[in-house]
Amino acid sequence: MHVPRMACELERLGSCTRKDLHVLCYQHHTGMLLTPVSESPEGLFYACREPGCLVRYTDSDGYFIDTKDPKTVEEERTPRVSCPNDAQLMYLAEVTPQRRSYRLWKCPECNASHTNGETSDGLGKSAEA
Repeated sequence: MHVPRMACELERLGSCTRKDLHVLCYQHHTGMLLTPVSESPEGLFYACREPGCLVRYTDSDGYFIDTKDPKTVEEERTPRVSCPNDAQLMYLAEVTPQRRSYRLWKCPECNASHTNGETSDGLGKSAEA
């Protein structure tokens, strides 16, 4: 069941992160926690729970590395999977240990999903590629 997106003050400015997503860290494949950002107007981001991991996610920016070190940012390649419906940056929602290459990506905006070359409209129907 899809939960309707609630408007917030930051959303009108284009920088609100949804609280009902199950975002996984693309490095550790563990659930990320919604974390407040004290010195940022963006309000909230998802952060990996693994100690020392700098992977973060927001609806507006997708995955990013939370550091001021330009060398670390340059060396780290974050996934940039775009939704075929609205070009929104998708988040990693599911992995399967038995199939190491399996990745389920979801769109935070329209709930479409993408898995290893297949897409759906969020209602279980496959879209033509």
